[in-house]
Amino acid sequence: MECPYCNKKMQLGAIEADNLLSWTPEGENKGRMGRIFRSDRSPNSVILAELNVFSGSTVKAYYCIDCKKIIIDVPVTEE
Repeated sequence: MECPYCNKKMQLGAIEADNLLSWTPEGENKGRMGRIFRSDRSPNSVILAELNVFSGSTVKAYYCIDCKKIIIDVPVTEE
């Protein structure tokens, strides 16, 4: 993938977490157990990777070493 900022090649890798991985808009509450349960997230949160009890959460991401930017494709999830 080419970096949309500098047009150089990006490196494929992964972002990993021990729990549910999500993005929440600034200023919104992440919930009581916000790092664990989907039902306890802000309604505007975007789930990036589901929790797997054996391996945690992993989402593929592209990293630009020059721009220091990461791009993540948001998976399609069924609510």
